[in-house]
Amino acid sequence: MAEPDSFKQQAEYLVNLLLGEEEEGDDPESCFRSLKCTEEPEEKQAISKLGHCLRELGDLINKEHLDPFTRDFQKLAEQEAVDQACEFFSNTVNKIFQEWTNGKELAVEQNLLKITASLGRQVANKMPSLVEDIKIVMNSFINSKLRSWLTGDGGWENIHIE
Repeated sequence: MAEPDSFKQQAEYLVNLLLGEEEEGDDPESCFRSLKCTEEPEEKQAISKLGHCLRELGDLINKEHLDPFTRDFQKLAEQEAVDQACEFFSNTVNKIFQEWTNGKELAVEQNLLKITASLGRQVANKMPSLVEDIKIVMNSFINSKLRSWLTGDGGWENIHIE
């Protein structure tokens, strides 16, 4: 199981994988330098597999949420209001989750991770100038809201997204 600093690096690796412009044939080592070489190969492989699975989910967030979020997030990024941007991202993920679930029993953390990945990817695709800001808020969300679930379930290798 990942130590605190190691977990942060692993979350950063996942976010880089999700938002990176990975080309076929590119060497993952050069694309995703944030994961230390000392990491276990199994953990690195599990994070890569999870990242690819989340990328394949596609655009889960509809335009109704994406356009206002992108506009307001851009304003916060221009103001360099990192804490407010993190809170805004977190609130948006939770709002979308509440609408998705609407009383249904779902795997809460798995769906929060899906929404986080989809929202981040869609905003990054729509507004490439915001990629670095989106990386910061996605890392913050994963580390503050999903860390205990990820580590409690035995780490990245035990997370299965459908």
